[in-house]
Amino acid sequence: MFFRQFKVEGLGCYSYLIGCPRAGTACVVDPERHVAQYLDAAQENGLQITDVFDTHLHADHITGSQELAAQTGATVHVHPAVEADYPHEPLHEGQRFHFGAAELEVIETPGHTPNSVSLAVTDHGRSDDVMALLTGDLLFVGDIGRPDLAGADLLEQQVRNLYDSLYTKLARFPDWTEVYPAHGEGSLCGRGMSAKPMTTLGFERRNNPLLHDMPFEEFRRIMTEGFQIRPSNFAAMVDTNRQGPKLLRDAMPFIRLAVPQVERAVRQRAKLVDIRNQAAFGAAFLPGAINIGSTPNSVNWLGMVVDAACEIVIVADSEADARESARRFRRAGYDRLVGYLSDGVSGWAMQGKALDHLPQLTAASLMHVMDKYRDHVVLDVRTDAEWQAGHIDGAVHKPISDLIQDGVDLPTDRHITTVCGSGYRSNIAGSFLKAQGYEHVFSLIGGMTAWNAAQRTVAKPQKEKKQ
Repeated sequence: MFFRQFKVEGLGCYSYLIGCPRAGTACVVDPERHVAQYLDAAQENGLQITDVFDTHLHADHITGSQELAAQTGATVHVHPAVEADYPHEPLHEGQRFHFGAAELEVIETPGHTPNSVSLAVTDHGRSDDVMALLTGDLLFVGDIGRPDLAGADLLEQQVRNLYDSLYTKLARFPDWTEVYPAHGEGSLCGRGMSAKPMTTLGFERRNNPLLHDMPFEEFRRIMTEGFQIRPSNFAAMVDTNRQGPKLLRDAMPFIRLAVPQVERAVRQRAKLVDIRNQAAFGAAFLPGAINIGSTPNSVNWLGMVVDAACEIVIVADSEADARESARRFRRAGYDRLVGYLSDGVSGWAMQGKALDHLPQLTAASLMHVMDKYRDHVVLDVRTDAEWQAGHIDGAVHKPISDLIQDGVDLPTDRHITTVCGSGYRSNIAGSFLKAQGYEHVFSLIGGMTAWNAAQRTVAKPQKEKKQ
């Protein structure tokens, strides 16, 4: 049997190519949108991809099922509860699919979504025992799938489904069964996934508290609280994946834009997304731009601040950076990418166009400002847990997800310094505030890490202080 795992860094998506070189057939499970890697691996190993499986309706990335179907003629399989609008074959409990020595058995395991399945994999070339479980977003390495993405009205049912899937549906498989999930570290589909790419049922039953014979009421309490906010583009990706995403060959061309073209796009309500680092952005940026940096998980933050229906112009240091970010953005359903600013910020300035700036304060500078100006607002945008662990005395707490959703109740002429753990989120928050019309915004470079390294004092409240 041929078995290979693929990972999308940042989003933490895992996908699988499974087949049999002797038979020459294979399938792909939970493919991402850019499918060349599967086609190349199949060709190199004498395999023809005949089938594609999505274990559930994905909310955090665009499926590659349509790309593979278009390029290989493969049949797409999803659970009927997905209500897919594209050609597909429905998956049902107990179905078995054969690719030479490889066999996949369908197990209905709702909980993360109402339409989730797991796939039991057997390598008949070695044994008739089930070798592994492809658990989708039911069971991760060190974590389990969050049940809240289907909506608040289904949460109670989903928690019960999740418990039954973990404790009843998986009960027949022995401890040595390998577990290969659809997501790993970096994904927002859980809360504390390990960086390891696989595990075993026995290890999880022994070391994952949520699988350690936990009573349902305790399980329910844990699984109905404390989840990260769902990025706004998740709903858009669910709709796109249900309808069937457009093929990349039909996507809007991503082109180099001159200054007048960027101005025209902005007048037509395109969003400026600046992917440069914090210091470069802080020094000078196009008015209204949002700074999300250029890291593998930047697209998760893009999903927090820019609607997937918006047209986007990327501002970058180079064409290569802009095109790599565009590739990442398309994975998350951002297809309305107009292009990137040629010659970057310097080219904009040389045309005599206005620039804005987001001053980057050091820990020492912020301490000086706080001593001199008593009405200066230190806005801490970290999570509740980070705030409780220690924060700058006198700071106002507004987690970045709340800030983006609700704004902040402060006059637009107030002087504000945004603070996070490292400076990354504070730049996002600072650029967001600037785009909302706040005139005097600063960002603490290095965040609380720099503040603590400078041996500045922190407060640890009994209860949080929020704006």
